[in-house]
Amino acid sequence: MYNFENVKGLYEDGYRCIYYDNTENNPSVYLKNFESEDSKEIQFENEEQFAQFKDYLDSLNTLRD
Repeated sequence: MYNFENVKGLYEDGYRCIYYDNTENNPSVYLKNFESEDSKEIQFENEEQFAQFKDYLDSLNTLRD
């Protein structure tokens, strides 16, 4: 089950989004930790959750600018 706080925790642990797929009914993202070479797939239950994740990524990118 999707939990936004868990996704944020993964980012804090060094995971980064390497791909997201929004072409099916259940959008999903693929995260990878390049230090440990571990990867995770997160499936969203609906478009709203996917949009929340994308907004989070956009906010991180804005901080880098």
